[in-house]
Amino acid sequence: MSKTRVRVEMDDEQKILLKRSLNKNGAGQKFFTHEVRRLCVPYVPKLNGPLENTAVESTTHITYGQPYARRQYYENSGKNRSKAPLAGKEWDKRMWADRGNEIVESTAKFCGGKRG
Repeated sequence: MSKTRVRVEMDDEQKILLKRSLNKNGAGQKFFTHEVRRLCVPYVPKLNGPLENTAVESTTHITYGQPYARRQYYENSGKNRSKAPLAGKEWDKRMWADRGNEIVESTAKFCGGKRG
């Protein structure tokens, strides 16, 4: 019996990540952050809209810069839901529990892969 040798050549790790938009702070990360912000909108407390409308999206995080944002995030009782029925405290965590799989799936698709 003769032995067969197989040689596999692969791109280096950074090149593979770059092809899939998964490099640090790359397009995949930006897409993910944008999806999180977009899907958080119905969960953000809203009377007139400045909290959600003035949020600043960077590559890796979203900043709600209103002076009352911290208090709303940690203490909102969710009683005034006439304008945003899903609104309440810790809106990102509640949104992720409801729609996290959807974000993972859309981000994987954006990066040329599939969820799994």
